[in-house]
Order: sequence, then C-alpha cells, then structure tokens
Amino acid sequence: MVDASTAEIPEPSWLATSPAGGLLYAISEQEAGTVSALAPDLSVQGTVPTGSGPAHVAVHPSGAFLFVSLYGEGAVVTHPINADGTPAEASDKRSHGSGSHAHQVVVDPSGAYLLAVDLGRDAIFTYTLDAEVGVLTEVARTALPAGSGPRHLVFHPSGTVAYVANELDSTVTVCSYADGILKPGQVVAAAPDTGVTNYPGEIVVSADGCFLYVSNRGTNTVGVFGISEDGMGIERVAAPPCGGDWPRHLALDPDGERLYVANQRSGTVTWLSLTDGIPGDVSGSLPVPGAAQILI
Repeated sequence: MVDASTAEIPEPSWLATSPAGGLLYAISEQEAGTVSALAPDLSVQGTVPTGSGPAHVAVHPSGAFLFVSLYGEGAVVTHPINADGTPAEASDKRSHGSGSHAHQVVVDPSGAYLLAVDLGRDAIFTYTLDAEVGVLTEVARTALPAGSGPRHLVFHPSGTVAYVANELDSTVTVCSYADGILKPGQVVAAAPDTGVTNYPGEIVVSADGCFLYVSNRGTNTVGVFGISEDGMGIERVAAPPCGGDWPRHLALDPDGERLYVANQRSGTVTWLSLTDGIPGDVSGSLPVPGAAQILI
C-alpha cells in the first residue's frame, strides 16, 4: 500500500485508474479545467487542458482514451492516451447544446458504447467511438422527465439493466438496456419523504446484483434498495444515516463487507459495516477535508 498525498492538482474532484492500474487520472474542477496523469506516489506525470468545469473522467477499457464530462461547458471531451500513459490533447468534443451539464460518462459492459449522463438536458446520450481517430458519434438519446436532473448511472452485473440517480427530483430510474439503448421503467424516491430537500449523489450496485445504494445529500442518509431477480424492480429496504454531512460519493469494498461514504461538507470519510447487504451503524470515520470521491 502506498501512503501518499499531493496538492499539485487544484480542486481535484474525480479520479479514474488505468486498466493496468499503473496510473491515476485526475480532473481539476475549475473554469480552466485540466486532466492529469499521476503515478502511484501521486507525482504528476502530465497535464492537459480539457475545458470548463470538468465533473467526471472515465477510461476506455482499452486504455487508449480518456473521456471527460464538462459540467460547465455541457460537453464530453475525448483525450487519446499517449504510450507513456499521459493524456494527449483532445481529439474530439461533443457539445450537448444549450442548458447542458454533462455529469458522467460510463462505458457499457460490452465496451462498445459510451453513455453520457446530462443533468441539464434531462437525458442520457449514447455514443460509439471511432478508435482510429478518437471521435465519438451519437447513436441514441434517452429522455428522462423534465427537471429530473440525471447525475450518475450504474449497470447491474447482468449488463441488461441500468440505474440512474436523478439529482434534482430525488429519484432513481430503472432502465432496461441492450445495444446502446436505454428504456426507462420504474421510478422510485431516493429517500423517505421527511420534508428535507434531497439531492442524490452517487449510485452503486453490489457485486452480486442484489442491492443498490444511493448517497442522499440533504437527508444525509444512504438509500438501500433490494433488487429483483431480473434487475428491473427495486424496493427500499433501509435508509441509515451516513455519519456526516452531504454524502457526495459512495464506494463498496471489494469483499462487500463495508460501504464507504465521502461526506463533503463535514469533511469526513465514514464507513458502515454490511450484514447480508444491509448497512449497520457507522463503525469508523476519517477526517478528509472536502471529501469528494473514494476510489478503491
């Protein structure tokens, strides 16, 4: 294990790992946003500009491209990755138009399609990648209800179902998925109605596909949902406190024994032990000022 830190990346808010695990990629969430490659000791290996207000970065399974979601500009940017693992200048930028706030890019389980979640457009854009020139082509667009504000998406282990956390109307949408096409189905509240305005942040699925977890900023809880056998139905089974304020991100440990929560406003990372998929009380806490993401 490497114990390291760096202050070289201003306003870092999202990390992604290279497929081989040798490098980290970090965005700097500023108006003049950048994406950087970091070695395991967190020394910066290379940095390039990417655009205004990057919110998320994803790596193609081939390790040949990075995809950055620009919340500020409302676009998805493609960066080829150099032979040494550092990001190259952008090869493509796909604008989503007026009012767009691109929030996340997810490569689907087949590796054939990229899904870009756009909070401002209440839509999810599906792209294919021309790996010869590093250019995206839109092949589908899924509209969600106006004002829902889709933020993040996660796939069920089957690869045939996806779940979308909607930040602005505090819901989760269940979608069937095939060949780049999402079909919205069930919609459920992300948190119990307590009269507190709530903004879902992260959404994760257990490795066995039995549970869905949503971080609830506002109620400061974790929404825990049981998943039906086919993945197309979810039901809330618990909503424990997260142990902090404004849970921006969640992460499951590889053994499925703990759920970690990044509490941005209280500046803590907390963890809850899982018993048969259900989180118990907070069992530990670590001070991390402005905690935005946990990468395991």
